[in-house]
Amino acid sequence: MSKPSIISEPPSAPVEPLLSIDDLGRLLNCGRRTIERMLSAGKLPKPDLRIGRMPRWQPTTIRHWIASGGIK
Repeated sequence: MSKPSIISEPPSAPVEPLLSIDDLGRLLNCGRRTIERMLSAGKLPKPDLRIGRMPRWQPTTIRHWIASGGIK
């Protein structure tokens, strides 16, 4: 009798890394300070995760935000 494998099949979707403020700046073609101002003014979606004081967004959150015209 063999032991069942813990991971029987690969995940269906690839794992995407969370986006930082610098990643958003590169994606939106603006500086870090602009992203920080947009975040504090409520013009960006709320971060999906905060690691200490570092906000992180899932790429799907930002894609939906862009698709909606950048309106929160």
